[in-house]
Amino acid sequence: MKHKGTLSVLLFSLLLWSCGGDSSPTASTPTPTPAPPVYVVLFTHIEDNTPPGTLDTAVNRTMYLTWRTRLITMAKLAQRYGMTWVLQPDWKFLEAAQTYENASVMSTTGGKNILRYLRAEFDVVIDPHSHENGGYNYTDVAHLLEELGVGGSTVIGGHIWDPSLPQFAHWDRFRVPVSGERYPSALWRGDILMGSGTPDHTNDPIVSGVWRPKDPWSYWEDSPSGNITSVSSFKKDVDGISELAARYTSGQSAPTCMLTSTYHIKPTMISSSSGLSTLERDVLLPLSSLRGSGKIEVTDFTTLVATWKSRFGGQACIYRQ
Repeated sequence: MKHKGTLSVLLFSLLLWSCGGDSSPTASTPTPTPAPPVYVVLFTHIEDNTPPGTLDTAVNRTMYLTWRTRLITMAKLAQRYGMTWVLQPDWKFLEAAQTYENASVMSTTGGKNILRYLRAEFDVVIDPHSHENGGYNYTDVAHLLEELGVGGSTVIGGHIWDPSLPQFAHWDRFRVPVSGERYPSALWRGDILMGSGTPDHTNDPIVSGVWRPKDPWSYWEDSPSGNITSVSSFKKDVDGISELAARYTSGQSAPTCMLTSTYHIKPTMISSSSGLSTLERDVLLPLSSLRGSGKIEVTDFTTLVATWKSRFGGQACIYRQ
């Protein structure tokens, strides 16, 4: 009987082997979900004081043409690193473009105005930005972009989120189309918020993630039925981006949570003599390294929200410090 028992065990083991069986505990251990990248947006706001001076004057035209050249230089730098750059101009630069982009000026950009040229040649993403001053609101800016041949974005490029502040931007009015002030026949509905700022950015919340704000007074609460999505900026620097990537590595943030950060390439950085060299050294090079290791993805706001819906199933995630 002893020999028969041994033989039975051997036959059973052979059967398992022939059927591909594996009794080791690792066979049923699920493969860990790989950590996603942190989604990063590099953007520039061109404010409503640029170009300086009164429109349709020699001084204003000269400053516009100077900015035109600088933006091309910035676009070339971003393209050299293979990084998406988002340009968000306010009304004055757009009115200046309509005034000064004639055949002579456009001969240096293949017959295209500066905005069409930046998008066509360098894949620059262009969104509306507005402080809603000077008789122009967001719809007017979106309308001007449309007239210049680069419309279509539904990004609300910057806003004051706190309803207790007199500067509150009333983002919730964009639940439905909004008429222009300068161009009242124009209609536009934005549905992607970025920024969530405070006046002069002195007390901006430190938040990463994507969600649909319930209402102005429950801004940090997700409403699955909401038709406006918010993308957060976190600390707006490279160290903060690395910090977010480390949260995935350490398991502090689940791979089902989309973490986000933005970096504002300020106009002063583009216009100063050493600004772009500093940008390259302190921002683009370290971001390129993080991207090479799979820790970040540089994108734009519209693509980011589309990725949030496709890869993360539109699941709200808010990481707030």
